[in-house]
Amino acid sequence: MEAAGMRGTGLLLLTLSALLPEPVTVCPAEQYPETYRGQDVCCNYCDSGQEISEICTPWNKVSKCKNCRENRFNEKNAREGCKLCTFCNKDEGSIEKKPCTKSSDAVCECPEGSTARNKRNTACLCDKGKEIVNNKCQPCLPGYFSSKENSFCQSWTNCSALGQNVLEPGSAMTDVKCSKSSNVVVTVPTTSMKPTSSSSRRKVSSLPNVTTSNHISIVNPTTTGKPLNWGTLSLILIGAILLIVSAGIILTMITQIHRKKKNRGFIRGERFRVPVQEESTSSDSSLPKNCPA
Repeated sequence: MEAAGMRGTGLLLLTLSALLPEPVTVCPAEQYPETYRGQDVCCNYCDSGQEISEICTPWNKVSKCKNCRENRFNEKNAREGCKLCTFCNKDEGSIEKKPCTKSSDAVCECPEGSTARNKRNTACLCDKGKEIVNNKCQPCLPGYFSSKENSFCQSWTNCSALGQNVLEPGSAMTDVKCSKSSNVVVTVPTTSMKPTSSSSRRKVSSLPNVTTSNHISIVNPTTTGKPLNWGTLSLILIGAILLIVSAGIILTMITQIHRKKKNRGFIRGERFRVPVQEESTSSDSSLPKNCPA
């Protein structure tokens, strides 16, 4: 009976030992536990800005380390590889408060008055009608607008400088809309128009937009529609100047060719001209000469 009891106790102890977790290797603060070919060993950590490239061995507890690559970092006593640096997106309104180094990550923050779009503040929201100035998201000044998020305020369009009228006023988020057409108004005093016949009266009445007030406003129908396109006029003027210059060059070349031909003809005539014998006008040449006896 006692032997059977001892066997039962042994089996119970073996079962409990199998169910209990394996003992965990405890290493000093400057080392981390590792397993090398089934054997527990404590290895040294790498310095900050480095990562473990090869674990240690039971006979050499120094781990092999290598430096972090560009735009990566790793803190001290880290068992993981180097991590990618956080990027503070300036186009999204984020501000880099602290740059990334080999041993620590970057720190981003959002401008005052804006809203963070994530926990790391890598993207922020500055609403329309505002702009980021001196790390603050503030409203546009009167006469300025911003139609996009995280953008700068721009001045309203000056319709008067374009020779147009204001069609719709601007706001902090929209620009001023100008009229696309303008009418040329000619004011004629009524005292200067005194028709002397019925035909002249009919001509005056047929003019467009004529009123019978103290002054008569006549709208030039040729100016209605689209405003004058100065770019097209400039191209036409440049083309006319080029045509005039080309015509002058052609005329000069023709004149020079004509002169050369004329000079060549004169030289040839002088070269092949036959000399003419001069006739004697004296009376002695026609009389026979008397020979002495």
